[in-house]
Amino acid sequence: MIRFFPSLATLIVVILFSRNISESEYGNYQNFWVQLYLISAVATLGLPALLLTYSPPFVKRLLSTLNFRYYAGIFCWMIAATIAFVAVRNYSSDMPWHIPFCFFLLYVLNAVTESLLVVFRRFTMLLGSNIIYAGVFTWLHFGVLYDVYDTTTLFVLLLLPGILKLLVNVVFINDSLKRTETTSQHDYTRADVRSLWLHVGIYDVLQRVFSWVDKFAISLLFSAGVSAIYFNGTFDVPFLPLLLGAVSSAALLQMSSFTKKGNNPSAVLIANQTAKMLSSVVFPLFFFLLLFRQELFTVLLTDKYAESIPIFAVTVLIVPLRAYNFTSILQNRHKGRIINAGAVLDLVIALALMYPLYQLAGLIGIAGSFVASSYIQGAYYLYHTGKVLQTPVAQLVPVKNWLLKLAISGILFFICHYLLAMMFTQEMVLILGSLVLATVSLVTIAIELRSSK
Repeated sequence: MIRFFPSLATLIVVILFSRNISESEYGNYQNFWVQLYLISAVATLGLPALLLTYSPPFVKRLLSTLNFRYYAGIFCWMIAATIAFVAVRNYSSDMPWHIPFCFFLLYVLNAVTESLLVVFRRFTMLLGSNIIYAGVFTWLHFGVLYDVYDTTTLFVLLLLPGILKLLVNVVFINDSLKRTETTSQHDYTRADVRSLWLHVGIYDVLQRVFSWVDKFAISLLFSAGVSAIYFNGTFDVPFLPLLLGAVSSAALLQMSSFTKKGNNPSAVLIANQTAKMLSSVVFPLFFFLLLFRQELFTVLLTDKYAESIPIFAVTVLIVPLRAYNFTSILQNRHKGRIINAGAVLDLVIALALMYPLYQLAGLIGIAGSFVASSYIQGAYYLYHTGKVLQTPVAQLVPVKNWLLKLAISGILFFICHYLLAMMFTQEMVLILGSLVLATVSLVTIAIELRSSK
């Protein structure tokens, strides 16, 4: 829920800006965020992911034992990343340097302080803070829509809620530190923390770089209008990452509760059950997005972004992979090297395929390079998971369950789209198709829950 409202605000802005401002202006706006997301992944050094690994008492003790040299080093690294962001913005736009400098540094500090608040379980405060911020964020964007100010002024105005958010975070962190008792027990040494930071940090950075590197390259090499078309064509399915994160956390929680260490049969069972539950949503969603893509873009984003539709058709091919959590068992068995090797493999293959596929199919080829590398990475993780559990790969995936769902979902949505498109307008086709998607997903989930009992 904490992540839901910022995601909703982003989706609202994407739809409103796509419909109501020029491709060039929209592209410049999205380029700012794309460059910020990628470079901020390097700036945070995986700290948010690392902090979430430890208990509140240990985090308090860790923060109190680190000397000034550590804090200065981290802050200098963040400043260096901020300067890199300013240089990129100066190259791709004429925005005054102090705006991206302040905005980037504020964004990074907010990311780290929010992770600390999650560690200290200040969920109610975080939820309230993010709801208010998402509301103000969306409201300020209407100034651009009504020509009150331009996007440069928008980012200046967004600094104010960002500063207030950071101040509130700091106050609550200070309060949490006072409330938390420091335990004398030393669960981890500094060497343990550095080792975990290396693995978790590398993986977190690689994952986020992979998510944004293609859009980052497009923002630097092509015009803002082309960037806008590519961004909308490769826009992540809203809220799907929230579902995947929740299921992944639940799976890790179940596996961490095993009374018998290295309980392979139970790990396989959990992997199969989560795959069945995820596929109940992911497979119907995949066929809906693939077959109703024309209505999605025309109704929500208007005909301006018709060129994004073929790119989206390729990008959406990655959605079926979301029906399986490829790293949960490896993470449970502390196979950080395998996870990171898979992340590097994913990124290297995608980058290697980008240029030749671009020469072959243009922007569609760039999107396709990331789809292809993701399937190779999934196969790599499955192979190593099978080795770790000493289990055939075919037993890690509910093959029969998946094939049945794919066949039923594919046929059902093909027939639905064919019949609805003949009888109704595009707006009604999209509405009725969404209702079919919701119904099919709920029914399939109910069947799986009943079956699992």
